[in-house]
Amino acid sequence: MGRLFGRAALRALLSGPRGPGPRLLVRPSSGGPTWTQERTLVAVKPDGVQRRLVGTVIQRFERRGFKLVGMKMLQVWEGYNVVHASRAMIGHTDSTEAAPGTIRGDFSIHISRNIIHASDSVEGAQREIQLWFQNSELVNWADGGHDSSTYPA
Repeated sequence: MGRLFGRAALRALLSGPRGPGPRLLVRPSSGGPTWTQERTLVAVKPDGVQRRLVGTVIQRFERRGFKLVGMKMLQVWEGYNVVHASRAMIGHTDSTEAAPGTIRGDFSIHISRNIIHASDSVEGAQREIQLWFQNSELVNWADGGHDSSTYPA
């Protein structure tokens, strides 16, 4: 039952506006930067696809040095501190509060058409990735000593 409820909740999140209530917030860790390898789910919502912004969104994540490891009209990104960094790149859920330079700040037109969804925590990302991908559908990149932290932001 948990798996079906999780998929339904994610579909509801991706399909439109949410009523009043708690918003997804990310709090930076108090112990300084974390350098653990993470994966996150990033989904371009239907309004972003309709407006042909998929390539622009992908480009921003690639420029940041993250690696695309799976794609099904959804993107799963991997890199050091990717969950927190992607939330910062995407911007506030409400487009009127999203900073210029963020994906939502640049492209969102309304809270119900805010372009993109991203996992709000490492644990949330693990749950969401399992809902949408089999392990065999994800790439495990061999960096040969190069990681996303060696690329400019």
